[in-house]
Amino acid sequence: MRRRAIAPLSFLLASALCSGSAGASSNVTTPPAADPGMAGVARTEIPAGSPNFGAPARAGRSLRTATVGETVWVFADSLETRTSPSNEGGWTHYDASAKPTAWHIDTVLGCQNHSWWCGMVDSTWTYDSNRAGYDNDWIQDLRNSFPTSGIAPGTPVTLSFKSHFDAEPNYDYGFVEIYDPDNSWTRIFQFTGRVPSTGGCDTVTLAVPDSIVAKLRAGAPDDTTHTPLPVSFRFRFTSDVAYSSADGLYDGDGWVIDNVTIKAGSSVIFFDNAEGGMGAWTRTTTPGVGDYFFLRRNVLTEDFCVANQSNVWTDWNAIFQSLVSGLDNFVVTPPIAVHRSSAVFESFDVYRNLPLNSCFYYHTNFRTKNIGDAHWSAWIDPTFFVYYGGSKDWARQTISLAAAVGKDSVQVELGLRDYANVFCDGVSSPANTYALFDNIAVGVVGQAGPSFIVRDLDLFNDTFQTTPFFRDDNFNTPLGDSAVVQVSASRGLQSANMFYRLNGGSFNSVPLQKCLPALPTHFFADVPPGSYAPNTTVEYYFAATDSQNSTAYYPSDAITNQRYRSASILPVKHPINLPLQCSDSLASILFVNHFAGREAQTYMTQNLNMLGMKYDTWEVNGPTSGIGNCLGGSDPAAVPTYHWPGTDVGNLLQYSTIIWNSGDLQAFTITKQDQAVIQSWVQQPGRNRNFWIMGDDVGTDLMANNQANNYNGFLGFTCGTLWLRSVWENPPQDTLHPVVKGVAGGPLAGRFMHLNGGCPILNTFDLITLSSQANSGKSGLLLTYPNSFAAATRYATDYNTFSATDSARVVFAGFGFNVVEEGGERLNLVKSIVQNYFKEPNCYLASAVEEGGGSEAPSFRNILGQNMPNPFNPETVIHYSLAQAGPVVLRIYNVNGAL
Repeated sequence: MRRRAIAPLSFLLASALCSGSAGASSNVTTPPAADPGMAGVARTEIPAGSPNFGAPARAGRSLRTATVGETVWVFADSLETRTSPSNEGGWTHYDASAKPTAWHIDTVLGCQNHSWWCGMVDSTWTYDSNRAGYDNDWIQDLRNSFPTSGIAPGTPVTLSFKSHFDAEPNYDYGFVEIYDPDNSWTRIFQFTGRVPSTGGCDTVTLAVPDSIVAKLRAGAPDDTTHTPLPVSFRFRFTSDVAYSSADGLYDGDGWVIDNVTIKAGSSVIFFDNAEGGMGAWTRTTTPGVGDYFFLRRNVLTEDFCVANQSNVWTDWNAIFQSLVSGLDNFVVTPPIAVHRSSAVFESFDVYRNLPLNSCFYYHTNFRTKNIGDAHWSAWIDPTFFVYYGGSKDWARQTISLAAAVGKDSVQVELGLRDYANVFCDGVSSPANTYALFDNIAVGVVGQAGPSFIVRDLDLFNDTFQTTPFFRDDNFNTPLGDSAVVQVSASRGLQSANMFYRLNGGSFNSVPLQKCLPALPTHFFADVPPGSYAPNTTVEYYFAATDSQNSTAYYPSDAITNQRYRSASILPVKHPINLPLQCSDSLASILFVNHFAGREAQTYMTQNLNMLGMKYDTWEVNGPTSGIGNCLGGSDPAAVPTYHWPGTDVGNLLQYSTIIWNSGDLQAFTITKQDQAVIQSWVQQPGRNRNFWIMGDDVGTDLMANNQANNYNGFLGFTCGTLWLRSVWENPPQDTLHPVVKGVAGGPLAGRFMHLNGGCPILNTFDLITLSSQANSGKSGLLLTYPNSFAAATRYATDYNTFSATDSARVVFAGFGFNVVEEGGERLNLVKSIVQNYFKEPNCYLASAVEEGGGSEAPSFRNILGQNMPNPFNPETVIHYSLAQAGPVVLRIYNVNGAL
């Protein structure tokens, strides 16, 4: 059976790609690696990128071999010459939603003679020790019932059975459940990991709830004869979508059950030892929902920036133009010759109408083959990500295929799947949800040196934690103890190391160690064990050298520009010799960059530096994944294995101001755990507290799904803001660079600034106003859109219950800081809010000089927008703006270029 597509391992989190023992300096022997941990698989959203840049040729295939260091597109298909279903040019597609019936009677792993086994034997499971076990993404039930007619009231009922369970700890489970007519299936026991730990089988005895037996013995509620009903029970095996016998990442057996016995008191009323066949047992059957991939032209989209009327791959119900519940479809390229190149990567355009809460996500896999191989390799997930995106835009995505290096041929598949059983308690939202794929390409680079593939989630993250968590130190990634990278070296890897230093000292080196045989390109390293104190910063980089002594670095300019990755144990203290008004060496501002890694420049830190502010920074790795690696930490109930610890509010008391930047994130803008920490901090006595939160969709995120993410009235009570809608203007919503202005009497009175809501992605800035739910205090508008509705609000109050003298001030902006176009206005925005409204003193001499002109409305621009709708029948609308009034001539040409 083919390996199932990788998907997230739990509701919000996944565990670490690899875990290892602590690293050591170059003159210390490195301890042997601990058993590798689990792979970090998570949801994410790629940053918006225009499909018009960096693209290969739109049609045809290049069959020549890449020379040394040269990039060649060996496959590029615009799909223009293809039609479905009879002329798809070697493309194939299939439905993977059907699941096997795994519970069966067998002797392969039996407890004694025949036993029930939830598992299977598959000769392609090459990384499993006996090629027998279980697959990913299973929900398998084995069900039966026992009579209640002979059970006297008050008689205890027990269920016992022999059991051998072996599946991925804390992610794959075996449940024993009894059916309650009032509360559905009731869990009475669960297994995970290896039980018993020594192997073999053990006898388990469980009490059946008396209340359930009594209900069913009394018969149906509308049955006047009170005919006793049987009690149903089941054994349910569930596996997530990674780490099993099938993908070779967990060498497990599944679940074996035998000698199932029900006793009422000492009397046996049910017994089955699997020697008599199926009997009355029933098992799970999961038929497929069907293959919906089909090539279509002129598909209507809502992307104002990119028009695509060409053939695209669709995967929807053609009548409703929406996805289908239970969907799990793949579309596969023809075999592609990659000529044993040093680097292989795929590229494709994707139209993203997949909101996070829809629970439909796309992903990609590939497989390889060399000349002479009898079979293709198993399918490989190159990123350990599944992707969402609700911005209704076309984006270009490029992904390195590290395990394809040095291979003769590759095939790539794109998948679209309903992940409701993983993320959304079995409920997805297929209506008006879909994705489109186009311009799929595979590129190669000829003989070249080694290279790195790195995810932010696998690198060290800032924290206030001063004691070890996950393993033996407190420098951890969101997914585990060790930093993890992929290394690609087609000419053979000679050595690979992580170099690190603490607080600007000398660099030490730690050899990179391999993770698992099933992950041959993944390596890990760690800093030495210890409890690192506040004001400790680790800077680090990676180096890999191949057999021809060619060396690559990550970051690539680590040596040339001394640019390193870093993480800190907060707070980070600043020098004591402060020239201005600051009274101690601690920072008074904490900047939480919840948009880290997705911005061209960190404008906020630049402006804080220019104003001479004293601040600490917490950068959130992989912010679109919702891993919980921020102030509030993760939800321990959702992620029992790798739980990122929340920050004790006591660690935040030194800060009088917290600035929170969510950029253009559509989901995970500020989690409920983060909101709880902020709510507690803002009400702490001892000094005034100030909170500034900004983001294009913070309000939208918090109010989605009936305010599911709005913790304890955070938006209204703490921020003093009422969210109205996700788009600030009425239809046709075509003002791509709106001018916002400061409200009279406020800190920004008389100021004007452009917000960049234009291509490659349309930023739908939140429309907000003042909240009536706020604590008593002073509130007002801070900035307004051209329609005079609020773009930002301000709110000041004092929490008298906590302090009679301290106050709290909050600024909520419905747009991200980076979309302010004028550099001088960004600087003035920070100065007006932080220095003037929040009363934060600058501790260093300011280096910035404010640009003039902000007190006058900025000019309009000459802009010609894409017509909407496109395609159209019978009419369309063309939007444009002018820098100044004057005559306008619009010339419209048909597809043949004729006026």
